[in-house]
Amino acid sequence: MSLLSANLQAFLAVYEKSTVSGATEKLGIGQTAVTQRIRSLENELGVTLFTRSRKGMILTSEGKSLLKYCLRARELEGETIGDLKEGGRKSDIEIRFAGPTSFLSGRAAGQCKEIFKKWPRLNLHFIIDDSENRLDLIKQGLADIVVLHPHQVPLELDSKIIKPDEYLLVGHPEWKGRDLKDILENERLFAFHSEDQTSINYLKVYDFLKYLKRPRLFVNENLALLTFLQQGVGFGLLSREIARPFLEDKTLIKLNQGRTMKDPLALAWYPRSEMPNYFSEIIQSIK
Repeated sequence: MSLLSANLQAFLAVYEKSTVSGATEKLGIGQTAVTQRIRSLENELGVTLFTRSRKGMILTSEGKSLLKYCLRARELEGETIGDLKEGGRKSDIEIRFAGPTSFLSGRAAGQCKEIFKKWPRLNLHFIIDDSENRLDLIKQGLADIVVLHPHQVPLELDSKIIKPDEYLLVGHPEWKGRDLKDILENERLFAFHSEDQTSINYLKVYDFLKYLKRPRLFVNENLALLTFLQQGVGFGLLSREIARPFLEDKTLIKLNQGRTMKDPLALAWYPRSEMPNYFSEIIQSIK
């Protein structure tokens, strides 16, 4: 493989073999084609690159100047191709991965752990975005991989269905045994922001939305949300992965008998004619 143009490859081949016939054998093309490429290059540059002698094709002064360029370009070419093939190991590669808090905090970090070990020069940036407009991030070039709901994935993107997020309704331990209708009527329901319909959809699934009497509270940061829930300020929905350690240490309890709601998810990215190994392994790692 060479990044040099066909004309420059012909120029180098003639120099290395000293004859057009030798260049023909090296390149696997006819003598006429080699000659035409040299003439085309000379016409583009407005100089003569070779003179003919009994010893073969000899570089002119202009040809020697072009040779220096070609040799340097070929050396750089080798380094560049190596970097392209080994991107993420030998050279820095930037990849931006956008998704909701529940997914990135609860699943993606752990699933990508081996990727960071295998590709030490891969800079995988996580963009937490709980809005319904994550598709805009990849369309605007602000993300390379994005987590969407399957119905949001447009035809121009490649995608992969992944395990859905599974949500639990949780609250303060002192509420154990308390009727859920009473909690819905008298306590505050937390959500990430006003457009976040996850908790509303959960209550609809179990026909409890009609019992929600107080306005929702909004906390758009996971650690703060968990703090409020543990202090009994209100109740809310957490993914199973995020809720697990707090349920195990009994600083939170399951409400609604631990019933869950699944939220379908998909990874989406723009198609690549040749997908780099590091990129395909990121896709494979996310389940």
